[in-house]
Amino acid sequence: MGCTAYPSALWRAGVRPRGPEAELVRAPAAAADAVELFFKEGFGPLEQTQHARTFLCGTTRVLRKAQLLAPEGDGAAGLPARSYVVLGDVTTEEFPRDEAASRVHGEQVFTVLGLGTGAHDLFEVALDPAFRPDALARLRDYAARLGADAVIDVHQTGSAEHHMWHGNQVSLDLLSTRSPIYAKVQLLDLRLRDVRLHGTAVRYE
Repeated sequence: MGCTAYPSALWRAGVRPRGPEAELVRAPAAAADAVELFFKEGFGPLEQTQHARTFLCGTTRVLRKAQLLAPEGDGAAGLPARSYVVLGDVTTEEFPRDEAASRVHGEQVFTVLGLGTGAHDLFEVALDPAFRPDALARLRDYAARLGADAVIDVHQTGSAEHHMWHGNQVSLDLLSTRSPIYAKVQLLDLRLRDVRLHGTAVRYE
C-alpha cells in the first residue's frame, strides 16, 4: 500500500521491482556510490500524499504523509535530461527525526464535509540532518541492487501513530477517523515516529 506519487511506495524498507527489465543483482559498493539522485519538485493534485494503516487488531494506527526533500549538493531537482526505463521502487528503513523541527500540534480531529483538521494535520516530522547522508546512501544502495543508474522522485514520508480514538464520526469505516460527512474525535496517545526516504530506481537508455 502506498501513500505518495506511486501506489507501490513501500511501508517497509526494501526494493519492489517493476517491469520485465527489473532484476535484483548483487552490485558492488562502487555501483551504489555512482547512483545519481533527482529530488521530487512537487506533488500533483491527483497524487495521494497521505495514508494510514491499522495494526494490532485495530488498536494502533500509523499515519504517514509525504513531504518534499530539497537537494543540498547531494543531487539535483527535477528529472534527468536523458531517457530512462523504470526498474522499481525503493524505500529506506526509518531514520531518526529532527526533534527541533518535528512536533505534534494537537490530538483532536474535527472535519465537516471533509473540511477542517484531519489526523494528518496534527503532526510534522522532519529528517534529522545528521542522518541525511546515511539515508541517501541507503537509497542508493537499494537502487544499485536493481542495477540502477539513478533514483528519481526522491522524497520523504514522516509518520506518527496513535492507539485508538474516542468521539463521533459518520463513516462506513469504523476504524478510521476520516469521514466525508462529519468527524469530531480525540486521538489517544498520538506520538511521532521517524522518517523514510522513497524514490524510483531507473536505468539510462
